[in-house]
Amino acid sequence: MIGLEVQQKLNEAGVHIPIIFITGHGDIPMTVKAMKSGAVEFLTKPFRDQLGEGTVKARSSRARANLKRMMQAKTQPKRQSLL
Repeated sequence: MIGLEVQQKLNEAGVHIPIIFITGHGDIPMTVKAMKSGAVEFLTKPFRDQLGEGTVKARSSRARANLKRMMQAKTQPKRQSLL
């Protein structure tokens, strides 16, 4: 199973965790699909240059904030229109 399939299965199961894809063979359509499905980052190898000082912490914080927003949206009752 490739990463995109794992991500899809997790989403279908209601498991929403921060996912960072790391690949040596990524392309733009694959990146777009992963990000639209909830990935927090999509890195291509060699990725060492993409991980500067503090970058991982910033990405982790952003992922936690996104996850918190998703969980709050699921637990808040939907407002019905008065019309």
